[in-house]
Amino acid sequence: MRCVNSLLALTLLAGCATHALALPSDSSQPIRIQADSATLDDKRNTAVYTGNVIITQGSMRLTGGRVTLSTNANGELNTMVTYGSPATYQQTPEANKAPVKARAQTIEYHADRETIVLIQEAFLEQSGNTFQGDYVSYDIPRQVVDAGRGSESANGGQNGGGGRIEIVIQPRSRSNDSSNEEPATP
Repeated sequence: MRCVNSLLALTLLAGCATHALALPSDSSQPIRIQADSATLDDKRNTAVYTGNVIITQGSMRLTGGRVTLSTNANGELNTMVTYGSPATYQQTPEANKAPVKARAQTIEYHADRETIVLIQEAFLEQSGNTFQGDYVSYDIPRQVVDAGRGSESANGGQNGGGGRIEIVIQPRSRSNDSSNEEPATP
């Protein structure tokens, strides 16, 4: 029974991973995990889900071939790592806003830093703006994207793959600026 309770606790923590990017109601929604198999290691405080893994909670959807969750001794989420071809992430940050969408071969969530790291073939889209390269990091509370400078710990000593990044930034809507313009004279 302890194993089942621990697995349930790790499963519930999966939803904590992305609450900062979420609609306010997401954290109160049930977490649903679908996978071909699940393994729990109580001594190491980890749970591994494999085989077409789909994790949903409210507007959040995370997919991959393998998802590993690790917790600290208090049962709080440390990291969630998703592997796929590609792994995907999507979540709506606010009502009436487009969802944040991401994909990469590996997606890491670091709870202590509230950071999502996309490694290898990384792509992030937010409000029509896109960021892609071998490494893209998103600092959730600061809403800062860092592309192209992979950390050694995040990708096994590689320096972000050495490739160039591509960023596409959409023009701001001028409809809000029209109130500052002087009216046209007839």
